[in-house]
Amino acid sequence: MLDSMHLSREQSAPAATATFEQTAAALRAGCDGATCAAVCRRLNGAVDAKIEALKQAGAGVACAPGCDYCCHLRVDVFPHEVTALLHYLRTRAAPAEAASIEQKIRANAARIDSLTAQQHRTAGIACAFLSAGLCGAHDVRPSSCAAYHSLSRARCEHAFNNPADIGTPRNARPALLELQAFNAAQIEATSAARKAAGLTGEQVELHQALRALLDGDATEEGAGVTVSVRRQPKP
Repeated sequence: MLDSMHLSREQSAPAATATFEQTAAALRAGCDGATCAAVCRRLNGAVDAKIEALKQAGAGVACAPGCDYCCHLRVDVFPHEVTALLHYLRTRAAPAEAASIEQKIRANAARIDSLTAQQHRTAGIACAFLSAGLCGAHDVRPSSCAAYHSLSRARCEHAFNNPADIGTPRNARPALLELQAFNAAQIEATSAARKAAGLTGEQVELHQALRALLDGDATEEGAGVTVSVRRQPKP
């Protein structure tokens, strides 16, 4: 297994280096919505191409359109990914769709405020961009979403229907070692690139961060989303 992991990391290195160099260069130049969206599309394209190549080689990746179990999990994102999603809302979503998504963002964020991270992981909250089993902003989806995959739809369905099993051996999600290594390298490269561009390399919760941008509690241009957690008072 260690040899396989070493091999996978070596195969991932050139792609991760390219992600680091291109992401750092783009974010140094500016963190406007269009730039952030382009950064997201590039990483998603790299991950999608890797998945497709592995499928062509016989890998049994179970993920497919309409399978949305993972769209009910907690998602931590980089600030520029939040900016890209807001840019999508402002430039590509129809007015009615954008209004509906924004309403869901605020409702989700308010609910998440009262939860711990662990409680959120088992709460089954549908992503605000999820519609009819599909991601409404798929090409600019966060790297955490692009990187998530499974070799068993049945295991994902079990986790969805049995949230108490999340984080236990009963909910072990079978994944492809090579793809895990590739995707982890992409995310690590993105974090390093942000730091090289003078930005934080940390991730934040998706809906809370989106609300911060919508409410003007963070600046979109700086992609420096700071989340103010609004916890509900205890009765």
